[in-house]
Amino acid sequence: MSRSRRLPALTAAILGACALTACSGGGPAAEAGAPKLTTSVPAPTRAVDTVTWNLPTGEPATLDPVLAATESGGTVIANMCEGLFTYGPDYEREPALATSVDHPDPLTYVLHLREGTKFWNGAPVTPEDVVYSVERVLDPAFGSSWIAWAQHLDRIEITGGHEITVRLKKPDALVPSYLASPAFFVVQKEFAEKAGKSFGTARGGVMCTGPYRFGAWTQGQRISLTRNDAWWNTAVKPKVKNLEFGFIADPAAQTAALASGDVDGQFLVPTAARAQLAGTGHLLYGESLNTTFLSVLNRRGALADPAVRQALHALLPYEGIVESVYRGTAEPLRALVPPAAWGYAENTYEQAYERLPVPRQDLEKAKKLIAAAPDAEREIVLAYTTAIEEETRIATAIADTAGRAGLDIELKPLTGEQFGAMFASPEARKGVDLFLSTGFLSFPEPLEYYAYFTTGHFYNFPGYRNEKYDAAIAEAQTTEDPAGRARLVTEAQAILARDMINLPLVSQYLSVYYGPELTGLAPRANYLYTPWATALGGE
Repeated sequence: MSRSRRLPALTAAILGACALTACSGGGPAAEAGAPKLTTSVPAPTRAVDTVTWNLPTGEPATLDPVLAATESGGTVIANMCEGLFTYGPDYEREPALATSVDHPDPLTYVLHLREGTKFWNGAPVTPEDVVYSVERVLDPAFGSSWIAWAQHLDRIEITGGHEITVRLKKPDALVPSYLASPAFFVVQKEFAEKAGKSFGTARGGVMCTGPYRFGAWTQGQRISLTRNDAWWNTAVKPKVKNLEFGFIADPAAQTAALASGDVDGQFLVPTAARAQLAGTGHLLYGESLNTTFLSVLNRRGALADPAVRQALHALLPYEGIVESVYRGTAEPLRALVPPAAWGYAENTYEQAYERLPVPRQDLEKAKKLIAAAPDAEREIVLAYTTAIEEETRIATAIADTAGRAGLDIELKPLTGEQFGAMFASPEARKGVDLFLSTGFLSFPEPLEYYAYFTTGHFYNFPGYRNEKYDAAIAEAQTTEDPAGRARLVTEAQAILARDMINLPLVSQYLSVYYGPELTGLAPRANYLYTPWATALGGE
């Protein structure tokens, strides 16, 4: 449902956008300064009975691992369910339910399962459970985004008592990274089949192997987990016995709950809470794999004209967004993939990145481009979600700046539900020219994100087609040599940056807050896939 930008609530937001411009040279952002990034904190020394943790994006729709791609669901599932491998602090792949993997030829991965692992109910983890779990991800009926790993899959089969073999139709450099993702999370076949459609729900629960077991889910109130003292990983001993997850979505209420101690912690702390929480507990920032960007959705509207896209790129208030909206906890981007996601061949990625245009507002350039482009007179509908306060401010700032440059942008605010539908339904995207959103890479592999813009890809919403781009990505995906793959990916990156079908804005830091009695948890973007609560405890 479309709403006019002339609504009173948005008038107030546009005033906020003017404040954004004013703040770019000083004000609260400059006074606060950019926070330091934290990579390690003291380990806990004291056991804690219960930690209450808030999910700022609201109550998850499900706890089924095949759908563990949302922030709310992933934050909880990561402490219950685990896969064949996991990610270490620096995204190095570490053994979990598998001890090792052999790669005897470019098309074959032989996975050696750990012996003696058990589900929470005491049943052993079998190869049948593993194959069943992977096949659930591959079933289109579930709509799992993790199915992307299987683009070149031939078959997955049991080849030994504790051995699974994955065979591909053609080499795929992304597969090794996906082995440590929720694409290979394991659930018990018997339990899931018996639960049927209730698996992952409040009524049905889940059955996994991780350090915390599902306890109860009181819808609208809380999800309760209890430590699994029979966890196979005896090298890690969680200090927290019980985890209680709440669902406070309002940023002001989140801040109040954290400041008062009613809630012990949460990820994705509202930017506006920074001053209030400073000095009360631990408000920490770390590098993220996130990107906030604009996607061109309508190839027949004003943005079909490259000159209008170039004008839009020139008028974007990068520095104002960093300083006023994120108060120094973000960095402007030249490319869709942030530097933190260069997981290999960093020199190649860095040199290519430096060759891209510096993200800098140039209103005079934008005005000249707009004046010379007949299509610039057409209205541009910009959709965004009101569920994220920062993105509301960014959208209104862009519309305000565009208006001053001569471009007419109509804002289309979306509820969280409407926002989610934009990713799944062409009908939901109908009538929208431009889409503001924040995404994240699952692991530090730029190829994962750039593959989304190849012809026919599910996430290629505007139907972007570029033969050279497709060819570079296709060759990169079959290139296991990191240097060669990076060269091909950066070729594609340059094409996408030139065509401006996607306009990167910023990469914001990952934030986490927890109370003064707790310690052990450093902010890392892999908290959505790794059992982060095992690091937490009393100090």
